[in-house]
Amino acid sequence: SVSSTAPATSIDLVAAALDVESNMSAPVRETTPEQERAQGREWFNRGTDLLEGKKYREALNCFDKALSLLADDEDKVILVLNARGNCFYYMEDYPKCVEAYHQAMLIRPAQVRGQTLYNMGVAYAEMERYLDAIKCFEQAEPRGLAQQEMDLAKEQIRRCKILQKELERRKKGRR
Repeated sequence: SVSSTAPATSIDLVAAALDVESNMSAPVRETTPEQERAQGREWFNRGTDLLEGKKYREALNCFDKALSLLADDEDKVILVLNARGNCFYYMEDYPKCVEAYHQAMLIRPAQVRGQTLYNMGVAYAEMERYLDAIKCFEQAEPRGLAQQEMDLAKEQIRRCKILQKELERRKKGRR
């Protein structure tokens, strides 16, 4: 028989492993606010490249990372939120598109671009919220749209009015 001379103390191996793991995952060094802003800009630029390459999900991940690092810079937050709205727009996730654009608009309502309002109008129209779409298209016109874009906005308003009447007629027919 083998006799043990080791003390009979019990070691909680799970707790020890978790302790080691938590110490390993702790950040080794703190980043400065300047470094965080630089990382945020890098994530935004990477997301923009992915958006242009039609890799919308990957772009969204980059924009989410950028947003967390640029939270103290209103100008950058507006850019990131609008970029997220663009991703959702191209992914045809119109409720999330509208939500992202709306978050950006709340920061500085007076500075909302016509193109953003136009895209938001299209998203509302896709959700059959034609009255909201019309408001967006009407507000887009004086906010920096080129003449061709203004013509498109007017055409969208005309279409939405027709679709709204059709929607109201269908609702009345169900009663």
